[in-house]
Amino acid sequence: MKQHCEGYREAIVALVPQLRAFARFLARDVARADDLVQDTMLRALERQDAWAEGTDLRAWTFRLLRNLFVDQQRRKRVEQRSLATLPPPEVAAPVQAGRDALHDLQAAMATLPPSQREALILVAAMELDIATAAAIAGVPEGTVKARVSRARATLARDFVARS
Repeated sequence: MKQHCEGYREAIVALVPQLRAFARFLARDVARADDLVQDTMLRALERQDAWAEGTDLRAWTFRLLRNLFVDQQRRKRVEQRSLATLPPPEVAAPVQAGRDALHDLQAAMATLPPSQREALILVAAMELDIATAAAIAGVPEGTVKARVSRARATLARDFVARS
């Protein structure tokens, strides 16, 4: 049991960079993403018995992270309703050309519906296969394929329109 526990913990720790990248795409805020990863790690360690040995640990932890993110989004909507009277914070303009391109990509990604953005991140950025992405999102594989296709088409159309 102790060896299984140590191996599990090592495997969880090895997933931190991938979890952090996925969280940053979802949250679009480094500090919030790091908090999300920390909460995911804590939940994964607390719920070790819920993971079935032999199944894809990465998909299981990504699912935990995604569910935590969705819960946070729900809470955030409630908070936003109560803070709706405050003016939005000002964002400093990018100072480098590379940042401009990154900002454009982030802005374009932000216009995508959340389901398409999530599918594109899982498949294109995180390089997960369709089956794993579908398991994480809790939808059929065909749905993930369609969402990725629509997201790519939208981004391509938006970038052509800007050129």
